[in-house]
Amino acid sequence: MIALRIGLAALFLMVAVTVQTSLLSNVAVAGVTCDLVLIVVIALALSRGPEWGAITGFAGGLLLDVVPPADHTAGRWALALAIAGYVAGLIRREASAGPVGPLIVAATVVLGTTLSLFIYSATGSLLHDPSVDWGEFGVRLGIAAGYDVVGAIVVIPLVMWVMGRVVAARERRRVLP
Repeated sequence: MIALRIGLAALFLMVAVTVQTSLLSNVAVAGVTCDLVLIVVIALALSRGPEWGAITGFAGGLLLDVVPPADHTAGRWALALAIAGYVAGLIRREASAGPVGPLIVAATVVLGTTLSLFIYSATGSLLHDPSVDWGEFGVRLGIAAGYDVVGAIVVIPLVMWVMGRVVAARERRRVLP
């Protein structure tokens, strides 16, 4: 069962990286696009917990760090998404159920966006990356949070549904004689 979960998570991450780097880069506003990998990491963290959030965040971030057109020091996205995934996993699915569930999920996405963008920019400043511009950080954060919340409306329910449905079906088959 764990192999099925790992396989699904890897598939989601690979599709997210591919779509983010090939399609979504064409709809950038002020150099910012929807962070589909972060949204998938948050969905996996909400469905499986902080350990899954950290591991999938690290894996998804590492993919972003090495897939062209990566022009930064490898490891920056891995660190940023691992921490954002861990924090999102602390919230878990139980807190995101009920009448205020969508608001909690949206707040989790905004928190994850803020954490990942801040950590990515801070590590860039420490490494003297010339593309880091703290004067534009607020504008970029606002655009990124808006993009990510809109993307999360579709992606998070889909990922959580597939993870819950496939794993539950597998468990049912194991219980039935």
